[in-house]
Amino acid sequence: MTAALLVLLSTASASANTRLESTFQDDPRIVYGSDAVRKKTLDEAQALGVQRIRLTAFWYLVAPSPDQASKPTGFDASDPNAYPAANWARYDTVIKEIRDRGMQVNLNPTAPGPLWAMSGSFDERLADRTNPDPAEFGAFVAALGKRYSGSFVPAGQSAAQPRIDYWSIWNEPNQGAWLSPQWSSTATTAVEQSPPLYRKLVDASWTALGATGHGGDTILVGETAPKGQHKLSDLNSRGTPMDAMRFLRRVYCLNDSLGFLTGADASKVDCPATPNPAEFTAQHPALFQMTGYAHHPYELVRSPTTRPDYPDDWVTTANLGTLSDQLERIMARYKVKRSSIPLYLTEYGYQTDPPDSITGVSLNQQAAWINQAEYIAWRNRYVRTLAQFLLYDDGPVAGATGDAKWSTFQTGLRFGPGSGKDGKAKPAYDAYRLPFFLPSRRAAKSGNLKIWGRVRPGGGSGPRAVELQLRDARGRYKRFKSFKTSKYGFVSKTVRVRRASALRLAWKSGSKTFYSRGVSFKLSR
Repeated sequence: MTAALLVLLSTASASANTRLESTFQDDPRIVYGSDAVRKKTLDEAQALGVQRIRLTAFWYLVAPSPDQASKPTGFDASDPNAYPAANWARYDTVIKEIRDRGMQVNLNPTAPGPLWAMSGSFDERLADRTNPDPAEFGAFVAALGKRYSGSFVPAGQSAAQPRIDYWSIWNEPNQGAWLSPQWSSTATTAVEQSPPLYRKLVDASWTALGATGHGGDTILVGETAPKGQHKLSDLNSRGTPMDAMRFLRRVYCLNDSLGFLTGADASKVDCPATPNPAEFTAQHPALFQMTGYAHHPYELVRSPTTRPDYPDDWVTTANLGTLSDQLERIMARYKVKRSSIPLYLTEYGYQTDPPDSITGVSLNQQAAWINQAEYIAWRNRYVRTLAQFLLYDDGPVAGATGDAKWSTFQTGLRFGPGSGKDGKAKPAYDAYRLPFFLPSRRAAKSGNLKIWGRVRPGGGSGPRAVELQLRDARGRYKRFKSFKTSKYGFVSKTVRVRRASALRLAWKSGSKTFYSRGVSFKLSR
């Protein structure tokens, strides 16, 4: 193919979001896996160019006697030395191994928790996440803050533990599987219970982190799931998930029109019956001084641009502006001067078929959509990170058959156990490593076509050499032109094409060349 067929024109205007940190999460392998599995997973994440690991600090894994109803006598939950040393070992090890590989940590303390810190269980399966005691959770966060302050030397050891400076509070508090009850209900009414619970957990965590030297750290609140039970008439359980925006509004003691809750409506969700904005902001500083808001904008089976069924209350990648708008209006309602609230998209992924033939998308669709979602995040000046959830798919539900067999997460870049393809890379693996996306797959009449991509592998920063390759009439990709990425590895260019074909990126690291997925395009007539 001659150069006349494709002429590089100009660099598109850079997004305000020039860095977009790459976050990754795979707790089954990193937190629960064997030493060999954990190390292999972290090595692979490093090789994929991951910058930060979201690490869930499961409260019950560290707490003593988590299955007992009574708190151990004399136990000071804010003292890291009061916990069994063996309970810290997995976190001490994995945090050190993450840091040794040049990656950073987002530590997410959350349920399940010890039964002695819970109360009023209505469902035995949710007992370890029901009505958690905010003071006890705050003490646990204080223990984490002290242990990972950068100067704490555990009893019997000679070296200080690494410092953690990036925190997110609780996981998906609008989901009954993580925080219960979500609702209290009668035959005619349903009252939101999880928002006031979460508000108290955030208050306690903020105080604990500030008291242990982490007040200037990145501290995120939210970690909300995208959707809930929108029709209250269909509410069938106190653990039923709550809409993301309904949850957010009630956390801030606001009604669905973003007016202050008053009287009995306010009291039901533990808000002041007579609103006093200045007093509320002083009592709940984390809600107004947080670094940013964390959210999980999953669609799982629909495109990143497909608006959710209830766009005022559900938030996916297709309507992130709803979340930003609500946060800005909330700050304005309380007369808090913040120009914007950064968004941290700390979980994301697409369910695939195979192995999930009921709700999964095709393997190639997964690859295309994770690239498109990253482009959307890059374009959004409020977004600071987009996380890939899982390297390996979860295994099937033990003993389950039919539709229920693959109700676990199948969002990995590799197939998981029980799939018949255990460990095999999906097309999304290469797509994640070297993202490539065409904002429009039809060139303008002039032949102009915008391309976007990212050179993720290799770590560090600085411009990197990358090739744009064009598919010829025989289906072979040929080098057209070499150019440099931005400082942070992004490629945003406009090219001129003369006929329908396909493009991809190629990037060489050492002796190995990596390729993006190829993306076809057409010409406008």
